Order: sequence, then structure tokens, then C-alpha cells
Amino acid sequence: MADEEVQEGGKSKLPIKLIAIVSLIGIVLIVGTVVGTLFITGYFDQPDPEQVVAEGDGASMADEEDEDAGPALLETPNPSRLDTLYHRFETPFTANVSQSRMVMQISVSLMTHYDQLVIDNVLNNEDAIRAAINEALSETTEAEVMMPNFRQIIEERVRIRVNAMLERLEDFGGIESVLFTEFLVQ
Repeated sequence: MADEEVQEGGKSKLPIKLIAIVSLIGIVLIVGTVVGTLFITGYFDQPDPEQVVAEGDGASMADEEDEDAGPALLETPNPSRLDTLYHRFETPFTANVSQSRMVMQISVSLMTHYDQLVIDNVLNNEDAIRAAINEALSETTEAEVMMPNFRQIIEERVRIRVNAMLERLEDFGGIESVLFTEFLVQ
């Protein structure tokens, strides 16, 4: 009988050891998976606080230099994630080509990736923006019209003028592109 008790006691200890070993292996695998995932996602690659403070000081100096250089347009955070909004002026713009008998007639649409506030600002200040566009178009010379990329030159000039007018009136431009939906030069 003593032999039977020893065997029964020995059998009961074996499953407890097996359960403990399997549990330990499971815990090691789970911890390894979590640490591996954090490592792969870059959790451990965060900069030291001292480096962040040092970089912050340099960035503020660069910002001060940029402010002295004049106004700069804000960059779009990620245009692929934002909605594209348009505003089309109902009546086309007509302007004389500078120092020429040629006339331009252009239909203009403004594009932004910012929110509806930019389009609302355009609508609220439409007369001032139309004047800025007419002024930009009237600066076009006959030599520019003969250039192969003159539309891009005029688009950029109009975009800068519209953003400058919006920044002056509303403290933010936000127009990213000017589109000519109709373009006629005679």
C-alpha cells in the first residue's frame, strides 16, 4: 500500500509541474510578442527629452528668422486626407494684355484643402478678391503670353495675390491652387 500511495503522489505532482512549465512558456511568449511589437512599431525609438528641448530652441530661432523674411503661406498637413473644396466665380474675368491690343477672358475657380471657412472667406470678400485677380491679370505682358508655360505663371501670380488679399482681410489665405476653367486670348 505504501507503494501505491507513492505512485499516486508521484502522478499528482507530474501534472502540476507540467502545468507550471506550460504556463511559464505561455507567459514568456506573450511578453516576447508584446515587446517585439513595441520594438517593431518604434515605441523604443522616441528621442531623449534633452534632444527635444535642444531641437525646440533651434526651431524657435528659425521661426523668428522666417518672421523677419515676411509672410509665408501655411503648408497643408496631408492633402490626401482632406476634402478638396472649390469656388468658381460666376462671371469670367476680362483684362487687357499690358502694352498690347490683346484681351484675355478667363473663368477662374479657386481650390483649397482646408475647411469650408476658406471658401466662406472668399465669398465674404469676393469683390476684393475679384479686384486682386483683375490686378494680377492686368500685369500680363505680350511676351508672357508667347511663353509656352504662361498659364502656370499667371496661375501662380493670381494665387499669390488672392492669398495676400485673404491674409490681409481674414488673417489666413488657404488657397492652394487657381484653376482656369476657360481661357481665351485674342
